[in-house]
Amino acid sequence: MDLTGLLDATPILMLIALGVVVRRIGLLDLRGGLVLTRLAYHVTIPAAIFVSIARADFELSLLWMPLLGFVIPILLATLMYLTTRRLAHRPRQRGPMLVGMVVLGVFAFPFMELFFGADGLARIALYDVGNAFFAGIVAISLARYFGRDSGEGNPIVWRRVLASPILIAAIAGVVFTIARLPLNGPIASFIDRLAVANTALAMIAVGVFLIPQRAYGTLVAQFVLIRMVIGGLLGWTMSILLGLDGLSLIAGAVGSSLPAGTTVLIFSGNEGLDTELAASLVSVTILVGAVVINVLPHILAAIYL
Repeated sequence: MDLTGLLDATPILMLIALGVVVRRIGLLDLRGGLVLTRLAYHVTIPAAIFVSIARADFELSLLWMPLLGFVIPILLATLMYLTTRRLAHRPRQRGPMLVGMVVLGVFAFPFMELFFGADGLARIALYDVGNAFFAGIVAISLARYFGRDSGEGNPIVWRRVLASPILIAAIAGVVFTIARLPLNGPIASFIDRLAVANTALAMIAVGVFLIPQRAYGTLVAQFVLIRMVIGGLLGWTMSILLGLDGLSLIAGAVGSSLPAGTTVLIFSGNEGLDTELAASLVSVTILVGAVVINVLPHILAAIYL
């Protein structure tokens, strides 16, 4: 990445740093950060997803992105399960290691838009749709299995999964782009303003959760290796096997190497899992992700674009 690109990305990193500052001075705590993430999830992220997909040039390769976003976390969670047998008697810690395979898709939104425009944002947004399905079906089931229910498990609330604002926004965006419906007027301007607000809101929320702890060093290192390194390689490999190229291949690899989502914090808190470990997973992977998201897309772009 050249100096110009780094300077362009600096304001996004500064927003994350601002989130750290507002937590340190007491304006927000982790509970407040979760409120911000919920606001972003239900309002600004859907706006950003809808606008980016609705205005993108439709390609059939776009339809593979949700599949990657759903299948890859399942494969990584399976690998994590097989490599954490030593935690069999510590389900409160084993749970977050698997649930954390939900990625922080919003982390990549402003960077992919900055580097590749609306087409880049559209692809990573569709990847996040598959990620949302993993969160609503698989991750919540894992959290309940390793949490308070001790394997009893509650039934998946399909109505909530299908009512996901991310899914609805993506479907609406695909309809608009396929039908070539115009996106203008007061309503479009309103949605655009929400989409613009997403970067600031989501990145400040990300900064609030930057609280790494040394006590979980070995577990966090294992998580980074599987979630980000093996995940990125798996995303790259599957994208090639699916015949993807160009920007779609880049989005598949980048999306698969993203940090753990704050979903692991929410699920861990709700189901009685180790929230301190969950916070460490989010914090450390965000720090690593800040480097990855500024380097990996440019390396891949030099090869595939």
